[in-house]
Amino acid sequence: MFSPEQRQLMESHFGLTFEPHPSPVATFKLSELYEAAHMQHFLDEYIPVIKGLEPSVGAMYLTSNLIVFSSALHYMVACCDHAIDFAPEHFTAELVYIQGTYSYYTVRFCVNDIVAIPIDMDNREQQRNELFARLYEHTIRPLIELLHTLTGTPKLQMWGSFPRITYTYESLIAQEKDSIRKQRLEADFHYTTEEMPPDAFGTKRNPYNHTYRYVDNPLNPDVPYRMKPTCCMYYRTEGGEFCYTCPRLKPKDREERKQQMIKELAAKKA
Repeated sequence: MFSPEQRQLMESHFGLTFEPHPSPVATFKLSELYEAAHMQHFLDEYIPVIKGLEPSVGAMYLTSNLIVFSSALHYMVACCDHAIDFAPEHFTAELVYIQGTYSYYTVRFCVNDIVAIPIDMDNREQQRNELFARLYEHTIRPLIELLHTLTGTPKLQMWGSFPRITYTYESLIAQEKDSIRKQRLEADFHYTTEEMPPDAFGTKRNPYNHTYRYVDNPLNPDVPYRMKPTCCMYYRTEGGEFCYTCPRLKPKDREERKQQMIKELAAKKA
């Protein structure tokens, strides 16, 4: 149903795979993670390997995984002839170690059984709206709410990190060579960030509807960095610190970091 290239893109960009990992650290049926005991077991496995110092680290890191997982459906609806059913019973959550230049632990989602949903090109936008609403109301929202219950992480902080889908859409649009698929991506990007109702999220406003603030980019002053919508909690990992683009970083501390980055850049050029 999906080409090898599409499957590779989904695995590398969205953490969605169609083959089980050969040596996962732990696996959980995604449907099990809607139960408090199973989710707590998952967090007990996840938080130590990402060196989290408090439960909210696990909640925010899993939220990050859910964001890219959700993005896979956005990609399918715009760029493929079929989507798949994102009901949780069709997936396994795998805690895996990715080794490379930058090695890390992450969660990816393996499709256990493919339930194909043909994209009706004559009614694509209505179908898109329904698929997105179902994804967030029935698959993502209950997990966010359970993470809030178990870890105390504010729901708005977790939902607040979802605007990072902006980078996904921008990347896909820039790389897409087919004009029709590019138009669909642009239309879906607009719908997702500007028009999607908040009902499925259980929030007062669509969390994807976010206006970015910008901070100086010491490495390229002509292209400022976007400030993160919410804190990712990296500073609460062993050896971690506030990200340069963290909204919690005080302006004075950001300026100090900026000057340090400028010094390091000058030293490299010397």
